[in-house]
Amino acid sequence: MSEQDTSLLAANQAFYDAFSSRDFKAMAGLWSEDAEVACVHPGWDVLEGHDAVLGSWRDILANPANPAIACHNAHAHVHGELGFVLCHEVAPEGVLVATNIFHLEDGAWRMVHHQAGPTAIETQAPPSPTAPPTGTVH
Repeated sequence: MSEQDTSLLAANQAFYDAFSSRDFKAMAGLWSEDAEVACVHPGWDVLEGHDAVLGSWRDILANPANPAIACHNAHAHVHGELGFVLCHEVAPEGVLVATNIFHLEDGAWRMVHHQAGPTAIETQAPPSPTAPPTGTVH
């Protein structure tokens, strides 16, 4: 695995760590400040722009009823300054498939798009977990 792949997977894991710990400050810090951003939460319409995307995360992370989400089976794809991670989000009520797109800004991967939706993977048999990356986000 290349250093770029490792650092992209670390940024992706930081996203899920912020999500699971309900850390809005950490979540906001992962999103690009230079590029346009977008997000599609399961069952939602497209959210575009920093205010809409970060506002949605503020509301989601503030809701104590939202379960912790674990990232499994993450695969990095790097294409120059653009990278994306395909993975499964495992929660107590089911498994979603997700695409997380990042842009390399000043040497750090910053999220520009997140989309998650239903998949045919059964809740009782989630994919094998991927070992956590050892690289850093920055």
